[in-house]
Amino acid sequence: MLNKYLLTLGIIDTLNKWNEELNKFASEHLDNVAVGTLIIGIIIFVSFIGIGSLNKK
Repeated sequence: MLNKYLLTLGIIDTLNKWNEELNKFASEHLDNVAVGTLIIGIIIFVSFIGIGSLNKK
């Protein structure tokens, strides 16, 4: 039981560290409107490709 609790705490610590790193990266690089627009465009493009490939018979 104690081992699983310690494992869970380790996973939570790792996730918190990744979250801090992602927040730091986002605050440095993603404050630009053009970058946000590019990311949304890529997500939409990939979504259309995925939907198109799933709808093929």
